[in-house]
Amino acid sequence: MDFLQKTKNFQWILMALSIFFLLAPFILQPGWISLISEIMILSIAACGYNLLMGYTGMVSFGPAGQYALGAYVTGILLVRTSAPFLLAFISGPIFAALVSIVIGWFCVRRTEVYFSLLTLAFAQIIYTIIQKWYSLTGGDDGLVGIMVPSWCSGIHKYYIFTFLIWVISLFCLWKIVNSPFGKVLQGIRENPRRTEFISINVKEYQLRAFVISSFFLGLAGSLYSGFNGSIFPANIDVIKSTDIIVVCLLGGMHRFFGPVVGAFIYIFLNKLIANYTEYWAFVLGTIIIILVLQARGGVSGLLEKIYSPRIIGSK
Repeated sequence: MDFLQKTKNFQWILMALSIFFLLAPFILQPGWISLISEIMILSIAACGYNLLMGYTGMVSFGPAGQYALGAYVTGILLVRTSAPFLLAFISGPIFAALVSIVIGWFCVRRTEVYFSLLTLAFAQIIYTIIQKWYSLTGGDDGLVGIMVPSWCSGIHKYYIFTFLIWVISLFCLWKIVNSPFGKVLQGIRENPRRTEFISINVKEYQLRAFVISSFFLGLAGSLYSGFNGSIFPANIDVIKSTDIIVVCLLGGMHRFFGPVVGAFIYIFLNKLIANYTEYWAFVLGTIIIILVLQARGGVSGLLEKIYSPRIIGSK
């Protein structure tokens, strides 16, 4: 019954968000359409990362590495070759997943802070390669002139494309976290030693989670390269990792829609505060610290406590 209730809630929430996003191009200005596109792209990356941190209990400091691989592979194929758009687009997340098999093989053999530092180290290696390999990536000059086909060119058409990828991604991630595989990941998060005692290969499951998470991070990067029309090392440095981690913490990392809520709040606060003060980073950081400290389960957890019938009916 609990699973059925969760499934029903997921369907209603996804339906409500889908209706809002579908109506957005008809009722909002292009600037708002662009903003919501950014929210969807960031929420795909955050939900993918949340599979690793929120559901498997593995804190990676380098999600920007896989995000960068997806963005740059798609951008390079579109700028330097005549590859079809869809082939270039799907090559990004696939390449990110393949590289993460190698990276994950090393990282999952360490736990806690050692795992986190290893992921950060590999992300910095990827960043350095991108920044220094001028002949392929453009280095500091970046990749510019990333063109998309006519059927998804323009802010409105690309918005619809982003929306479809967003729905498919959330649906796939929901199926993963509520599958037997997802339940094992949650068991590993709660107590990896006990999970290993029941003959489950913990390292293998952690590696699978790392690869799947990397695929969705790469998918978000591929979406961003087409959305922005260019990609620079500054877009994929350690700050991007911080953005993704903060979004998960802000929205609620143990709740499926937490990163989506976090992406909404983070992007809106970022744009809103930047319009009023040049010290927007300080103000935004202070607000996020207060929200995280006052709502340990994130904003979605706080809302759940406020509106849950069980809380209202309890003494």
